[in-house]
Amino acid sequence: MIGAFWNCRGAGKSGMASCLTDIINTNKVDFIGLQETMKKNYKTSFFRRFDPHSEFRWEWIPSIGKSGGILCGLRLETLEVIDVVRGKYILQINLFDKVKKCKWALLVVYGAAHDENKPEFLVELSSFCNRINNPYLVGGDFNIIRHCGEKNKKTHLSHFSNVFNVVIHLLGLREIFMTGGCFTWSNKQEHPTLEKLDRVLMSSDWEDLYTLVSVVKMVKDLSDH
Repeated sequence: MIGAFWNCRGAGKSGMASCLTDIINTNKVDFIGLQETMKKNYKTSFFRRFDPHSEFRWEWIPSIGKSGGILCGLRLETLEVIDVVRGKYILQINLFDKVKKCKWALLVVYGAAHDENKPEFLVELSSFCNRINNPYLVGGDFNIIRHCGEKNKKTHLSHFSNVFNVVIHLLGLREIFMTGGCFTWSNKQEHPTLEKLDRVLMSSDWEDLYTLVSVVKMVKDLSDH
């Protein structure tokens, strides 16, 4: 099972189709989850540019104005979509793995960017995960660091970081190691602030299903954030 998560900062921007084509074909992904798509609606012609043979099923949460938005593609050869649950910050897709002959859930997350909305996001995250009866994988841009080492400048952990860690602990989730650097976000200043806001978490029974899991591909480009 190969997956990719990417805060693309605009699914309709120039060059996006070629980037998605490269990600899908080079990595042979079974699923791909995009966050911060900044798109409300999608036409068939949009998908045809990088999925010309309709090998994927595409599901999404529209952006609110030019803010947010999630898009997820599932390879039909390996994954069957059972149903889809849409929240404000989470797109949950309940799946049947045609190879392993089992059910599991994929949650693509784009967490609240502003502090006043983070409690709402954390409640939604906890609520979604607690309702799942099958193994699940949850990944994307959570917009919260977990510890001080996830920021390149001296900082104190916020209340939201503490609550986020408690939620992860109570749900029994484990974070999958991510290669390619310590940080996934930059403010793009001359002396930039760097943070790790993107991550992939798995339930223990999902790890039991995919025992050889090492890294779920987290596409990241600091220049795009």
